[in-house]
Amino acid sequence: DILTFDMGGTSTDVALIQDARARVRRETIVGDVRVRAPSVDVRTVGAGGGSIAFVPELTKALRVGPESAGAVPGPACYMKGGEEPTVCDANVVLGYLPSDVQLGGKMQINRDASEKAVQKVADAMGIGLMEAAEGIIKIVNESMFGALRLVSVEQGYDPRDFALVGFGGAGPLHANALGILTDAWPVIVPPGPGVLCAYGDATTQVQDEAARTYLTMADDLSDAQMLKDLHELRDRAGEALRTDGIPDEEHEVSYQADLRYAGQAFQITVDFDEQELGERGVALLTEAFDAEHQQLFTFKLGDGHEILMIRAVVKAAARKIADKQLGESDSSLEDCKIHDSRFYFDGAWHSAPIYDRGRLHSGLEVPGPCVVAEMDSTTVVLPGYTAAVDAIGNLLINPNDGGV
Repeated sequence: DILTFDMGGTSTDVALIQDARARVRRETIVGDVRVRAPSVDVRTVGAGGGSIAFVPELTKALRVGPESAGAVPGPACYMKGGEEPTVCDANVVLGYLPSDVQLGGKMQINRDASEKAVQKVADAMGIGLMEAAEGIIKIVNESMFGALRLVSVEQGYDPRDFALVGFGGAGPLHANALGILTDAWPVIVPPGPGVLCAYGDATTQVQDEAARTYLTMADDLSDAQMLKDLHELRDRAGEALRTDGIPDEEHEVSYQADLRYAGQAFQITVDFDEQELGERGVALLTEAFDAEHQQLFTFKLGDGHEILMIRAVVKAAARKIADKQLGESDSSLEDCKIHDSRFYFDGAWHSAPIYDRGRLHSGLEVPGPCVVAEMDSTTVVLPGYTAAVDAIGNLLINPNDGGV
C-alpha cells in the first residue's frame, strides 16, 4: 500500500493506492460542474517548483502559491526574466539543487539570482536569507502534507501504514521531508522520477467498461444470476477492444458493484473478479462493503445491502518495455560521487556529497546528508536518513534507526 505525490512545476497531485489498485471515484467536480465519469481519486494543490512565495502587506505572514512563475518566465535561477522568489529558488539557495549538475550538467542555474529573489521575502519578514528559504520549503511541504491527509487520514487511513512514493521533477527534492511529516516509510523514489508520468502513459492499458443499473437487494440475489448478468456486461465491454484488434485471450476482466445500505444516499464501489465471486458468492460484495464502510465511517450495519449498479471492466494485457539498466555492481559508493557539496537544513549547514544515480547499483546504501542527481530530477537525503538501492533501482529512504 502506498501514498503517492507527483510534484511538478505548478502543482502537486496526490493519491492513495491500496492492494496495488488506485482508488477510483465515480464522479468528479470540475469547478462548479459535477461530472459523472470514473477517474482516479487524485487531489491537487498549488505547490510546485514554480510556486511563488510572497509576504502580504496586511498579515506579514509568509505564503507560497498558488500563483506560479510557470515555464515562462520561470524561477529567477533560470535567467529567463523571472524575478519573483519561487520554491525552486529556495531549493537553490539551500543547496538542494546544486548549480552544476542539472540535466546531467547541461543546464546552468544562477544561484545569485535565486538569492536576490529570496532576499525579498527575507527583507519583508525581517529575517535572514537562509531562514527565509527554509521557511518557503517548510510551507510548501506542509501544503503537500495537507493534500496527503485528504486521501489518507480524512478517509480513515493512517499514513504510517503506507510507504510514500515521490516523483515528478521536484518530488524527490521534498520526498524525505514529507516522509518525516507523514511518518510513512520507506520513502520511495523510483528510477526516472521526472518522466514517470510519461512512463505510465507508455504502459497504460487500453480499457473499456459496461455498466447497468441493478437496484437489487443483495439478499434477494442468487450467485448464478449475478454471474450471468456480469458475463453479459463483460461481452459488451470487450467488444470495443475486439474492434481495436485486441483478441479475447489478451483481455483482463474485473468487475465492480456499487452498494449502499437501503435508504442511504452514499454508495461505495467494491472491486472483485470472477474467481472471488465463484468462491464466496454475493457475500463477497456485502462483506467488502461493510469493511469499507467501517473504514470510512467507523461503523457497519451488517444487513440491508442494496446493489445499485454492476459493471464489467475489460483491459488489454500490459506489454513489457525495456528495463532500466543499473550501474556496475562492483563500483563503490565513492566511485558514484560527482563531487562534494553542502546544504542547509534545520538551521545549519551540512556537508553533502553529490552522487550520480546512474552509477548506483543494487545493494549500495547512500547515507544522508547527500544529494543524488540524475538527468530528470534530484533527490535529497536528509541528515539521519539513508537511501538504499533495491534490485530495480528504486531509492528507499529510511531513518537510520530503522524506526517507523
